[in-house]
Amino acid sequence: MKKKYYIVLAIIGLVFNACQKNEITFPVTELDTEAYSEVRMINAIPITGVSDTLLLNGKNYSSVSTLLGAYYPNSTPKYFAVPIGTATISLNFKAKTNSPAVAAFNYAGNMTVAKGKWSAFIYDATKDPILLQDADAVPATDPWQDTVCFIKVVNLFHQADGVTPFGKLTLKAKKNITGATWETVATDIDFGTQSSAYYAYKLKNVLNAKPWSGTETKITFAIFDSAGNQFQQFTSATASTKSAYTSINWSLGKGRAYVIYVNGKEGTTNNTDQFIRLGSYTPL
Repeated sequence: MKKKYYIVLAIIGLVFNACQKNEITFPVTELDTEAYSEVRMINAIPITGVSDTLLLNGKNYSSVSTLLGAYYPNSTPKYFAVPIGTATISLNFKAKTNSPAVAAFNYAGNMTVAKGKWSAFIYDATKDPILLQDADAVPATDPWQDTVCFIKVVNLFHQADGVTPFGKLTLKAKKNITGATWETVATDIDFGTQSSAYYAYKLKNVLNAKPWSGTETKITFAIFDSAGNQFQQFTSATASTKSAYTSINWSLGKGRAYVIYVNGKEGTTNNTDQFIRLGSYTPL
């Protein structure tokens, strides 16, 4: 009987220990917003090489390479705490061996940041980044009745030389519905600027059900120039003529905020030196 008694006690002890809460805590320091700004770094240089090893003021903030070479530290651009004032930036670009080949190089630049949240677009291998301030909130809507998301647009697109700005751009969207027409999201966005306000994009609700908390898929975006002409591209390395450029299969979710940035450059005679990208991130 004693053996059974001891076994029962042991089991009770194990159950008691298993039910105890073992909290894991991490040291967290609240950001001093009087001394630090929040900055996200976005690689918008019109090449397709892979980049990694981001340093700010000589400190390694990220050493994670990505296929697009677009974001730090990983697939979504995160905010970094950067001391208010002038910051130095160093960025390593790895070589790209497949066509078109891109040689490895190091980027160096400076930026002067103020209080608040900012997106720093590295758009030229020889120039300082463009800083654009991020909004802290989106327009107020009815969370049950309004099936919308919010979009801002940034223009960083170049002409074929990769240096000369393309000019003012308009971004339009088209729903995956028979007979749908282009809907203007942001118009006449000059190079190095972003649309002044969020555009409330009405999401498709095929069941017309409210409340609805879904995602619209298969959205198509297109770029238009200042004269209202849809941007044209070379569709292949052998194509000698251009056709209308579209970016397909986008998904946008109810209540979400997005910044869509247009970057890259036109092709000269075919698409081997052409680089067009509509990138995006959620700013809030």
